[in-house]
Amino acid sequence: MQWVQWVFLVLALWAALVELHTGTFYLAAIAAVALLTVVLGFWVHPELLLSVFAAGCVGAMALVWIMRRRLPRGRGLADLDAGEEVTVVSVSAGGRRVVVSYRGTRWDAVIDKGPPLAVGDVAVIARKDGSLLHLGPPPGTAPHRPAPEST
Repeated sequence: MQWVQWVFLVLALWAALVELHTGTFYLAAIAAVALLTVVLGFWVHPELLLSVFAAGCVGAMALVWIMRRRLPRGRGLADLDAGEEVTVVSVSAGGRRVVVSYRGTRWDAVIDKGPPLAVGDVAVIARKDGSLLHLGPPPGTAPHRPAPEST
């Protein structure tokens, strides 16, 4: 094995270790290209290995660019807070905006579905928009209907 191959092997190991600590995908690609350069060094003249490495890096970048354009975007992470219960701490004058206690802190919330809530009531998180919780009635509760008027 030539000394140039040793340099690329050290680069591959270094990039792989740093990638494990930082979590960047790009260092993993550099490590893979450097390792491929070491393997190709058995057949390619040592003076051309730097060109092989550069071409591999350009090819890897082009492949990532093409794949990012063609693959559909993910829907993002699932909202793990949806379906969790919250307790109403305070209610605004209109009754649709509330402050709730959830995970030990207070959150601003808005009631999307269901009747207006009072302090101490329990509601369920329907979704989250930034730091604003959208609430629905807890499962198993009957919809609120006003009492019939007597004449």
